[in-house]
Amino acid sequence: MHHVTKNVEETQALAKKWLEKHKDQKIWLLKGDLGAGKTSFVKGVASHFKKDLKQVKSPTFSLIEDHGTWIHVDLYRLENSDPTLEEELNEYLKAGYSLFVEWPERMNLWEKHPHVEVQITHLGGDKRGLKLSLLP
Repeated sequence: MHHVTKNVEETQALAKKWLEKHKDQKIWLLKGDLGAGKTSFVKGVASHFKKDLKQVKSPTFSLIEDHGTWIHVDLYRLENSDPTLEEELNEYLKAGYSLFVEWPERMNLWEKHPHVEVQITHLGGDKRGLKLSLLP
């Protein structure tokens, strides 16, 4: 699925819509350059889970932000594979959490699980291109 959003609010609304449509998906991989809108997408996820959007910040330094039934993961600062972090993320999955992961290419964990890939492209100004792919 390809969509173009005109502003942050449309990006968040699209995230919420996609999550409602694919609510059985537990792993969401968010790809895009710095400033593409990955965290804005996660704020749309937060609205789906009835979470205050102000509480959603990219966990760039902590890597994981636990929101109760879902987690926001930012692997931007991860330089090498981290078996301890992989195990922790697997434990979240076993516990039924949904994972929303920025910079997923920094870890190979995802190939083992069905997941959603969301490619976000900055199109200038507040416009974003978003492509959703369901992967086995």
